[in-house]
Amino acid sequence: MEFIEHNNHASLISFYSKRGIEELTDYPNVPILSYKVVDGDKLVGAATCSKVDGVYILEAIAIEEKYTGKGVGSTLLNVVLQKLKEMGAKDIVINAKDTRFFVKNGFNIADRNDVPITAYSYCLNCGEYGKTCFPKIMKYKIEKNNL
Repeated sequence: MEFIEHNNHASLISFYSKRGIEELTDYPNVPILSYKVVDGDKLVGAATCSKVDGVYILEAIAIEEKYTGKGVGSTLLNVVLQKLKEMGAKDIVINAKDTRFFVKNGFNIADRNDVPITAYSYCLNCGEYGKTCFPKIMKYKIEKNNL
């Protein structure tokens, strides 16, 4: 299994969609970092990040179902967090539908007032927000978690 920095962010959109993540083409945030996880020649995971108003955002992270529960997602997340730290990030935020994975990996639910609205405004404009989708803003503090 390889974890590879990947600059063709758009090529990952169909993978995210297949794993149930909304189309990233509709997001106003421009990606600055993506990683893909490959097993041989098969794409089995990916993560994409952006930076808006000085805030680093984990826009998407997804793993093929067959590879979930095996530490692949946590390893990918740690690779991404380390790279973001090298880029100067102190905090990373995500707008998460399912918080369990992120809590397990050191994220905490954040007060929306502590995160610029540009980090999640696309979510507020979605027709499903508050009806079928109830995401939580979560934050990871690099210094606190000694990454």
